[in-house]
Amino acid sequence: MKTGRFGESITYIGPDGNFQDTLADHVRDNGFTGFSPEGITSYLTFRHPIGSLTMFERIEKVPFGHEVHENHVRPYWTPRFSTAHPPLDEAVHHVDELLQASIRQCVQGREHLGVTVSGGVDSSLLVAVLRSLFPDREIRTYSAGFYGDDEFEYSRLVAQHFDTRHTEFILGPDEYIGKDSLLRPLIRFKASPLHPNEIALAEAEKRARADGCDIVLCGEGSDDIFGGYGQNFRMYLDYDFTEPFFAFFLKHYRYFSNDDRRIVKPDFLRDDHALTLHHLNVRELDHDMRNWVLYLTQVLHTPGLITRGANAMRFNGFPLGFPYIDTDLVDYTNSLPFEYKVRWKSDADRISAADLSFREVSERHDTPKYILKKVAEKYLDEQIIYRPKKGFPVPFEEWFGQLTTLDLDTDIFLSRDVSAYRAWTKFMLMNLNVFIQEFKPYIRS
Repeated sequence: MKTGRFGESITYIGPDGNFQDTLADHVRDNGFTGFSPEGITSYLTFRHPIGSLTMFERIEKVPFGHEVHENHVRPYWTPRFSTAHPPLDEAVHHVDELLQASIRQCVQGREHLGVTVSGGVDSSLLVAVLRSLFPDREIRTYSAGFYGDDEFEYSRLVAQHFDTRHTEFILGPDEYIGKDSLLRPLIRFKASPLHPNEIALAEAEKRARADGCDIVLCGEGSDDIFGGYGQNFRMYLDYDFTEPFFAFFLKHYRYFSNDDRRIVKPDFLRDDHALTLHHLNVRELDHDMRNWVLYLTQVLHTPGLITRGANAMRFNGFPLGFPYIDTDLVDYTNSLPFEYKVRWKSDADRISAADLSFREVSERHDTPKYILKKVAEKYLDEQIIYRPKKGFPVPFEEWFGQLTTLDLDTDIFLSRDVSAYRAWTKFMLMNLNVFIQEFKPYIRS
């Protein structure tokens, strides 16, 4: 059984060495010995348990890019970079063909189609290609926003241009942490804390399910494959070789700093540097340092991203709908030169970047996801393709910025004082705490 380069179903390995398909049911039926310090540490660093880790001691998962063969776990895929150098026009054409093929494969046998749409290039391109492939099919689109902060202007343009049945909805703190929110049900289903965007995805898909959709496509994974995290992918510009690159990477990547995580009792913390290296094969790093963060992203970040989307989809009874992480599309895109993905706007911009921090370079002096944007020029207006990346800014500061205490479990946490934390880290602590509350009753002595 393959666990997928990113998004296929995950197999779990219990303490008895037997393989299980559902973690939550296994834990509830059989109990567990305790929460995993490695899993908690990984959550604080990466927002999910990396590699073979879960949040439970002595229960592992088959890592992404591995498969179970004759009762053994073996690797079958890893990212390989810059192995091909076709002309740009040829590469753009082939990426377009592969994306079309991936979308066809995702929706094969499905009649009622949905797409979650942010108004950015990734999801907008899915709608555009879907419409070109199925000009007479009804397509439903779903966009989430927040009071005073949404991108409905752009998602409406896409919906109108491609004639979709469009639904917009507003989320507030009640939808995230209120008594009727999906927070606890999603955590119970996933058997892990949530990613901040997971609730919005699940809310969109809940509406799609009520509308009778058979599948909902999602743009997750595009940034990871095509070079969308522009700041991170220019991180090499600041690297001075005075420390191992991975230590430098973690210093700039961690969601919780080493100081911030001290709210957790020491017994539930591990050295995240050593922990992460244990779940990596550094010999796989490409000879071109520009590809190192792409590699680390696809191995450490993307599985968590796809797992959050898969949880929201499965929770609502949908099959997986991630066209951008199709095997052939990922492998071909990885094989292309780095500058096809993150491209300097000019030679002058490249020279100017030498005196700037990597955080000052992205989108000012370069174009992230360059090749995907060239594909998009066939389908979309430039105001959608080339507007600055905004992401999905959940307004945690407005909602939780004034919170000074949380009712955190004293078996795991040293303090309930969260006054020094940023709002989105408070939400991560809430998530971790709810996960602990939900599964603590199943600890067996």
